Amino acid sequence: MLFNLRRYLYALTQHSYWLVLAILPLAAYLLITGIRADRFTLSRSLIINPDYPVAVTTSPVDTISLKSLVMTPNHFFTDRLALASWRRYAETDPGLARYNFKDKNTMLTAIKALSLSLNEKGQLKLGYFGPDTKLGIELVNYYTNRLLSRLRAGYHRQSTVIREAKNFDLPEQLQIDKTELKRTKHYAWWRGERLGSATGITLLPLIAALVIIGFREYLDPAFKSGRQAARYLNLPILGFIPSLDPIINNLKARKSKTASP
Repeated sequence: MLFNLRRYLYALTQHSYWLVLAILPLAAYLLITGIRADRFTLSRSLIINPDYPVAVTTSPVDTISLKSLVMTPNHFFTDRLALASWRRYAETDPGLARYNFKDKNTMLTAIKALSLSLNEKGQLKLGYFGPDTKLGIELVNYYTNRLLSRLRAGYHRQSTVIREAKNFDLPEQLQIDKTELKRTKHYAWWRGERLGSATGITLLPLIAALVIIGFREYLDPAFKSGRQAARYLNLPILGFIPSLDPIINNLKARKSKTASP
């Protein structure tokens, strides 16, 4: 058993190029995933007064300011009526058929990809960051339209005096051109979710290379020891001539040590 193990290890050193070839699929996988965009940012934006009133869905008369809504965007994205309406819409869209938005985790994962921000210049931005452009476009469009609807409703819930004092834009002016959806591609040589694929792509060729090396060594008809030669020739063994490689290597190592200053 020990002899066969040594024989296999020797074969590995003689056919190490097979192990190098086994790494090529992993290198190709990392190269392909690195030059292909796998994350996308999709967003729409508009300039608006941060104090613009937003209708509260749980009340027929109450409003909150836009900047207050932005401070707690999850309340906007997870609004019960918004989620129910989104589920109905998604069920009719063939491009979203692979998603089961009736599942809570699936819905929460989609919501986590959304963001709502408002900068100092009054630029309101609703965006999506994730791997699915189709889902991102539909989510951004859906929640943009819903936000515009709540802004228009909020405007009409304010008194004329307040609207004129704060100089709110008319609801008809709160429009976003559908062609102005901004898209940004993101690239990465490595992401955590690729670990499983990378492990499989590495192990399968490596195991195949190890099996091929072992099989080639098993089929090699050359004598691997003096005992094999003796059994084949049916002759007694008088002695062995040892390999001089270790002695030569030691002499070279000593010579290099003495030559160095």
